[in-house]
Amino acid sequence: MTNVAVVLALCSALLLIVSVAIWAKVLRGPLMQRLDGGRQSNDEPAEAAAQILVFAFVTSALAAILAIVGWIYR
Repeated sequence: MTNVAVVLALCSALLLIVSVAIWAKVLRGPLMQRLDGGRQSNDEPAEAAAQILVFAFVTSALAAILAIVGWIYR
């Protein structure tokens, strides 16, 4: 059970890195022209980064629960 927790923790770390990379690209990326002349960032990659971040949090929580359960039943 602890091996599964380690794999989930690694997957969570990878998802976190992907989310940060997407978010950094959004912040540096080109801005879209609005109708009123202002500039706005593209919301689609930012939304994807937020969803990946939530998924990384859920997988890390699951990994922590499995690690605790594996530690108790060892």
